[in-house]
Amino acid sequence: MVPQRSRALRVLFVGTFDRDHSRNRTIRGLLERSGHDVRDCRVELWGPVRYSKLGGDRLATAWRAAVAYGRLVVRSAVARRPDVVMMMYPGHLDVLLLAPIWRLRRVPVVFDPLISLRDTIVVDRQMHGADSMIGRLSLLVDRWSFRLANLVLADTPQVAEHYCELTGISPRRVAVLWPGANEAVFTPPVDDAGDACRILFYGSFIALHGVETIVRAARLLEDRGVIVRVVGSGQERDAVEAIVDREGITNVELVGTVPLEQLPREIRAAGICLGIFGTSAKADRVIPFKVFEYLAMGRPVVTGDTAAVRAALDGAVVTTPPGDPVALADALRDLIDDPQRRAALARAGHERYAAAFDERALAALLDAELARVIGH
Repeated sequence: MVPQRSRALRVLFVGTFDRDHSRNRTIRGLLERSGHDVRDCRVELWGPVRYSKLGGDRLATAWRAAVAYGRLVVRSAVARRPDVVMMMYPGHLDVLLLAPIWRLRRVPVVFDPLISLRDTIVVDRQMHGADSMIGRLSLLVDRWSFRLANLVLADTPQVAEHYCELTGISPRRVAVLWPGANEAVFTPPVDDAGDACRILFYGSFIALHGVETIVRAARLLEDRGVIVRVVGSGQERDAVEAIVDREGITNVELVGTVPLEQLPREIRAAGICLGIFGTSAKADRVIPFKVFEYLAMGRPVVTGDTAAVRAALDGAVVTTPPGDPVALADALRDLIDDPQRRAALARAGHERYAAAFDERALAALLDAELARVIGH
């Protein structure tokens, strides 16, 4: 039986986490929505280019980390005892170095890793090989950081299963908290159909996203007057720009990163919004934040046909085989030609979001998990 919360909790966010990351902001918002007292014990360390530091001046990075974690160790030892500690993305080292202190103080530690460090460094970004020193070290960090937490949060059931296989932790110590959307930004739903020939994608240009598939699909729609607007920047942007230039693709607008508050304007202007089309095992496990943000605003969505999407959003989005630009172009063409289907898809997507993935539903889910871990 899950213990029932009879009072607001004192929740302390501890570590070097990114305050502005969508996942971290969303979870803080869910806790505040439930009336919990949420406070920070944080030191800035990584900045917005955290992964590049692994291949940069390691001595300087090590010195900054030593200073930051020294301060956090002291604060963790003397801070007023909360009901629960949350360690957020990027938090693997935070858990390794700080979770033992909180567990000695008999405070449960909840870890929301967002990613596997090994998957990100070795598979997604391909910064180091699996057998390299950093590749092996990233796997060890994954395993021990997950094992030190009392509860690990995953964003889909498929990710939860992967965490258990990768790190050897019990499924009882992993809970699913869907990505959701920041409803202070991504609501209310739009009240018009937008421009059917204006198609939107935004993201960070990693292999997971399959942006190459998107721009090649765009080329197949040039004769329809379709404009595909690609917002963001990242690791693969130069390669995508090279494809657009080399193949003379004229209907792709490559836009740089825009502020979070501007994204709803981009969504409102589009008639169709795109998820991800990568072909990796990780792409099959995840549903990106952007998909939930589109659904929160009532836009029709086309995304890759993955295990995670089939389990959570079957019938609420259109799916195509990952990495297949022809299939993506065909699906977009069909939606452009059928305004009634676009409207029905937008309605179904928003209804699914409101029923299972909005802030009310996720706040209740998170409350139940915190009650369970505190009760244990």
